[in-house]
Amino acid sequence: MPTAGDQVPGGATDFDRRLKAMEREVRELRAARRLQNASVGSGGLRIVDGGQFTMQTPEGRRMVDIGAIASSDYDHTDGTKQQAIFIRREDGSLLFGCFAYPLGANGDLQAWTFYDREKNNILAEDTASGTGLARPWLPMNTPVASDSAQWPRTTNAAYTTVSTAWNTKWQPRMRVYGLTAAVGTATGDVQLLLNGAAWGPSVSIGSNIDYTGDLPGDIGDLFQLEVQARRVTGTGSAAAQIFMMYSRQT
Repeated sequence: MPTAGDQVPGGATDFDRRLKAMEREVRELRAARRLQNASVGSGGLRIVDGGQFTMQTPEGRRMVDIGAIASSDYDHTDGTKQQAIFIRREDGSLLFGCFAYPLGANGDLQAWTFYDREKNNILAEDTASGTGLARPWLPMNTPVASDSAQWPRTTNAAYTTVSTAWNTKWQPRMRVYGLTAAVGTATGDVQLLLNGAAWGPSVSIGSNIDYTGDLPGDIGDLFQLEVQARRVTGTGSAAAQIFMMYSRQT
């Protein structure tokens, strides 16, 4: 004799199976409210429609914000929310930001900036020109005498330090460029020393100094560059003048 369950499409067994599947899906949806572990495949992760990506420490300190800035002080000049990036240290202090301050001189133009723990701007791009750095201000070469008779020089037959400089290592390599000259009828050579050791090849008086090489020590260490010259023959002196030096990447 037919039962009530037989009147269900697919039979009672199929109905029970569908009900259990729905219960399982509801449990999964409830669990998804707090995602504990997940992988994103080749399709990637997309946050759209003004959404925001954030990350915080177990103690609740915010470390990453990507998306709309809540404060109305940073709204674009047309009133829309600005999308920005903020990265903080574990203690909550700001490390990096990419945003615009519309009330400032550059309006809606965004710039990236790195900050120290005292919130000082220590590294930033130049937003106004769109080219190069706004911070830090970097030293440039100062003008030196163009008259070789005024350059550092020596009449000694042995290598003698005629000029020296101390600098701090911030990059792994350095380039040094300069000129040499004979004052009088002298011939001779010029060499560079780095922390007291020969750095690069020596050059004959009248040739240019142009050498790029590795810097010794660790980042932040002081190093000494010396320019040495010697007179080999003739009278007068051997002179050398450095016109440019800068550190660079490997």
